[in-house]
Amino acid sequence: MNMNKKLGRFKQWAGEKMGGESKTTLSDDFKSMEAEMDLRHQGMEKMHNATNIYIRSVSKRKEQDDKEKMLPLDSLSQSLIYHGEEFEHDSTFGTCLTKFGLANERIARLQDTYVERASATWLETTERSLAQMKDYQVARRKLESRRLAYDATLSKMQKQKREDFRVEEELRAQRVKFEESQEDVQRRMNDIQENENELIHNLTQFLDAELEFHEKARETLLALRRQWPG
Repeated sequence: MNMNKKLGRFKQWAGEKMGGESKTTLSDDFKSMEAEMDLRHQGMEKMHNATNIYIRSVSKRKEQDDKEKMLPLDSLSQSLIYHGEEFEHDSTFGTCLTKFGLANERIARLQDTYVERASATWLETTERSLAQMKDYQVARRKLESRRLAYDATLSKMQKQKREDFRVEEELRAQRVKFEESQEDVQRRMNDIQENENELIHNLTQFLDAELEFHEKARETLLALRRQWPG
C-alpha cells in the first residue's frame, strides 16, 4: 500500500473522530452480531483460562524425596501401602493401610484418564474456538481498513471540482473490496454461531468424563468399604 492511500485512510479516520467526515455504516443486524461476537470471545477466554488452571491443578505432580514426580493422591497411596506392609500380615491396622493405599492408587489412575479426556474434549475445544475468533477479529480489522479506504475515496470524489474517471474507478475497486470483506466477516460470524453444536457435543463429553471418574472412584471406595476389616 502506497503512502498516499495510508494518508487518505488516516485523514478519513481522523475526520470521523472529529465529526467532520461521514462514514459508511453497517446494518443493525451486522452490528448486533458483532456485539454478540465480543461477548462470546470474552466468555470463551475466561472459560479457557479457568479450564486450563483446573486441569493443571488436577494433574499437577509433586516432587518426592526420591525426586520422582507424583500426583498428591499417588504420594498418599504409596505412603499408606509402604507403612501398611511394615506390619505383620495379620495386623488389622496394616491391612487397612494397605487396602486404602491400593484403592487410592487405582483412583489416581482414574484421575490420569479423566485429565486426558478433559483435555482432549473441552480444553482443546476452547482453544480451537479462540483460534476461530482470532481469525474473525483479523477479518474484522481488515473490513474496517477497507471501509476507511472506501470512505476516503468517496470523500475525495465528492470534494473534487470536476469528474475524474480514475477516482471513480478507484471508488468502484474500493467498494468491491469493502463488500468482499463484509461478506467474509459475516461468514465467519455465522461459522462461530454454527460452531455451538460442536461446543455442546464436546462439553457433553467433558461431563461424561467427569461423571465416569467420580462414579468409578466411588465404586472403588465402596468396594473397599465392603472389604474393610473389623
